[in-house]
Amino acid sequence: MDLRKNQERDDESLSGLSRRDFVALSLAAGLATATRSAAGKELPVIETNVNVKTLDGTCDAVFIHPTKGSHPGVLVWHDSPGLRPVMRDLGKRIASEGYSVLVPNLFYRAASAPVFDSSFDYAKNPADREKYRQTVASFLAPGAAERRGRLC
Repeated sequence: MDLRKNQERDDESLSGLSRRDFVALSLAAGLATATRSAAGKELPVIETNVNVKTLDGTCDAVFIHPTKGSHPGVLVWHDSPGLRPVMRDLGKRIASEGYSVLVPNLFYRAASAPVFDSSFDYAKNPADREKYRQTVASFLAPGAAERRGRLC
């Protein structure tokens, strides 16, 4: 039995690439991606506060995009503390990579952003826990997911 021939056959994919060729192409693709990302971070961006009309009100949001050209869109869904400076910074980083980014205030039905300021501490402050509970109460009500699933 010729193990060497079997090994050589296993080393080649259906397209005829050897493992060595595959690794070389993978490295080249990785370097190209890294180079594009590094160049993309240099894109200057514009940050604009916008209002998006929905079926049940007006959602305040931030729209961030490179200063020139058209770019694919990204919708950033914020975490529990809401639309705040750190979420804006995330949107800016994504936009500087060549994307148009919308970060809506998901709590718009309760309050305009920022709903919670930088001093917010759910773990240590009972008043903050209560404010959070009141803010998200409408999201947790029976049938809310079905009603709130529509953006426009």
